[in-house]
Formats: sequence, C-alpha cells, structure tokens
Amino acid sequence: MRSGCEHPMTSHPGPAMPNSTFRFRAEDAIALNLMDLANIIAHQCEEMLSEAGLTAPQWTVLMNVAGDANFQDGARTHEGIFSSEIASARGLSRPHISATVTELIRKGLISQQDDPQDRRRKLLRVTPEGLEMLRRLQPKRQGINDMLLRDLTPDQRQRMLDLLVTVRRRARGIADQGTTPLRIAG
Repeated sequence: MRSGCEHPMTSHPGPAMPNSTFRFRAEDAIALNLMDLANIIAHQCEEMLSEAGLTAPQWTVLMNVAGDANFQDGARTHEGIFSSEIASARGLSRPHISATVTELIRKGLISQQDDPQDRRRKLLRVTPEGLEMLRRLQPKRQGINDMLLRDLTPDQRQRMLDLLVTVRRRARGIADQGTTPLRIAG
C-alpha cells in the first residue's frame, strides 16, 4: 500500500478507510493547488518586498491606491480610493486594511485627504515616492510572473486568467451573500 496521496484527480466513492489512501475530487485538487500556488508566489515575492521594506499586504494596497489596472475591480482611483473599497475588492478586513494604510502613510508611499463629499471619509492617493517604489519593483515582479508562466502560450495564459477571474467572482459572490466566507490571501 502506498502512503500519501494518490493522483489528486482520482475520485473516491466514500470516506477513506483506515490505512487507505485518501483521494481528492478534481474540485478539491484545484482548490489545494490554488492555495499552494498562492503560498509559493507569496514566498517568491517575500525577498523582493523585504528589500523594498514592504510586506505583501502593503504592496497590494499600494498597487490598489496607485491604480494598477489588474486590481481595480471597478473601484475609482483618479481622484483617490477609499480603504473600504480596497478591503472589499481584496476580500480583506477593514482593521487589516487600516493598519496597512497607516503604515504606508508613515512610510510616505500614500497620502490621505478628506473626501470633499464627506469629510469623515478619507481618500487615499499614491505619492511620488510610492510610484517610484512600484516602478523599481516592476521588473522583479514581471520576472517572477514570467518565470511562473513561461511554459504557457499567450492563449493559455489568457484562458487561465479568464477562468481565475470567473472563480474569484464566484468566491466573492458567496462571501457577499453571507454564506461560508472565503478570504483572498494577502
């Protein structure tokens, strides 16, 4: 008898028996592979970010505030963005975003101004220093992404992106309905 997991795409008709190999459904294997991939990417980015003095959540928020097109999810950025919009788009808690925003302001990478419509709310904007930081990180970021996807054709990459966006929308829809919460890492 083999120990560990059999091929993750095989199915098992019922619960695993003692001393038998547990087998995942394809859906389970996809979710586990996505979690593993997220962890691998986060680990590969840690060195790049630590050299810049940033954490992964800080980098993500900075990219959102700067208006990276891959992060917009319909949120506005030309006049600024609210931390609540970032929290919603990224699936993060408001306290988590608040602490991250505070640290980015302290580092001088983003600024915060009163919303002209409601002075209780604060609009976030990227500073010139924040834009420069993103420009310096961009070649390293692209290098990591290129390395990860080098075996895929442009059509495969686009198809993968389309599928991931579809699954992400579904996951966010489930979370928005108040059912089983799904959090996006970051």
